[in-house]
Amino acid sequence: MPATLDTLDSVLKEFYLGPIQDQLNNEVLALELMEKASVDWSGKRVIIPVHTSRNSGVGYRAEGGTLPTAGSQGFAQLQVQAEFMYGRFEVSGPAIAAAKTGGKNSFISYVDAEMTKLVSDIRNEANQTTFSGGRVIGYLNEKKDKGNGALWEFSGDIAKLKELVDEALAVDKLALCVLNGRDLQPCDPGDAADSIADCIAVNTTTGLITLNTLDTTGVPNGVACPVLLRAADQPAVVLAAATVNSALAGVFGLAGAGGTNEPQGIFSNLSDPVIFGNGTDGAAAAPNTVRDGSGELIGNVHSGDDGGDDNRAALSLGELQRLVDQIDVESGEAPDIFLVHPVFRQAYAGLMVATSNNNNNLVVDTTSAGKGDAGFSAFSFNNIPFRSSRHAPKGMVVALHTPSWKLCELESGGFADLDGAVLSRTANADKWEGFYRWYYNQVCLRPGANGILVGFDFPGAGDGD
Repeated sequence: MPATLDTLDSVLKEFYLGPIQDQLNNEVLALELMEKASVDWSGKRVIIPVHTSRNSGVGYRAEGGTLPTAGSQGFAQLQVQAEFMYGRFEVSGPAIAAAKTGGKNSFISYVDAEMTKLVSDIRNEANQTTFSGGRVIGYLNEKKDKGNGALWEFSGDIAKLKELVDEALAVDKLALCVLNGRDLQPCDPGDAADSIADCIAVNTTTGLITLNTLDTTGVPNGVACPVLLRAADQPAVVLAAATVNSALAGVFGLAGAGGTNEPQGIFSNLSDPVIFGNGTDGAAAAPNTVRDGSGELIGNVHSGDDGGDDNRAALSLGELQRLVDQIDVESGEAPDIFLVHPVFRQAYAGLMVATSNNNNNLVVDTTSAGKGDAGFSAFSFNNIPFRSSRHAPKGMVVALHTPSWKLCELESGGFADLDGAVLSRTANADKWEGFYRWYYNQVCLRPGANGILVGFDFPGAGDGD
């Protein structure tokens, strides 16, 4: 029996809607690491209460003394808005005609590449957005005051930054704002303009970016500075009256003058000054304020190199321990996974060798015999395993406390078939199309239980100026 559109649509549902969903669940990093939260949506938003401070009404008193002043627990409300991810495919009328004579298998073979490759593209985009989705795209770790044309070490989504710069240079430079680490204040609180810089060029090999005048000398040692896209909805004290050039519309989910339609990635969850209000009551920050550094909704982002010579620091076990200890101090928790780029393993393997005093950093289990192997199948630090992802930035270690991360889904990912059909006619064209949609966001309930270490050397980074 020749295939019809009705029978072809049934085959698509049977062979693709289930298996492709499973492939996405197994391969997207966000879904692997973040538990799906059961939340009640109010429209496109969900509100999650979090505990931020203890009751201060406790203390020792003399017999018959005045009782402590009554206090109360502190809470904040995380307001999470769903973002909408789409993937679209289409097949031509001639393909439909071939299917009618060749049967279902002929059509399925033709469509297979379109649908499976589309899911692969969605997986790549979601994996990247897990790190750099939203306005925070990376970090600067150097402390210096440099004028126009100076090189700066950048740790983050440098490929994304380069594409944004290339788009903006068609009309103007890409403007960034750089904040003072954990305080999330302008690098120079006395002169907010010193925290705004135009990104002129990006070198994806060395990890160096070229900026105009920027001063980070007032930033404390060991602190990395979040780099945010300069956008109309950023605090006025950071951005003055400027906006992102409209030429960036549509790039990586950017909309109009710099708003973002992306889910909030790890960087934004830990370092966006307005994502969760002022860190106290969860309300949206006022236009002329940034989040108070004493808030509980800030992550731990450290720098392994405070120099200004554009030469990244060698990887240090001591810096890794400092990050883990700081997370313990802030939250009483410990990360359960480190996310790194694959090239990180080369640097880390170099630390696991004998030193001049015949000590070494490698713990070897000799309880049972085995074959000799010069490589490593797995790495860990303090029994915390490293997991590599090609979308994790080079020269960076992301320490995650995965129980504090939640994936909030308004609609699980899948090919749309609300009208009972996977394929629909394309207007004014001899084509049929379908699309994949996923409505979700990712949220960190305890940013202080997570951290990032930046500024380390990596193979191929080279030297700066």
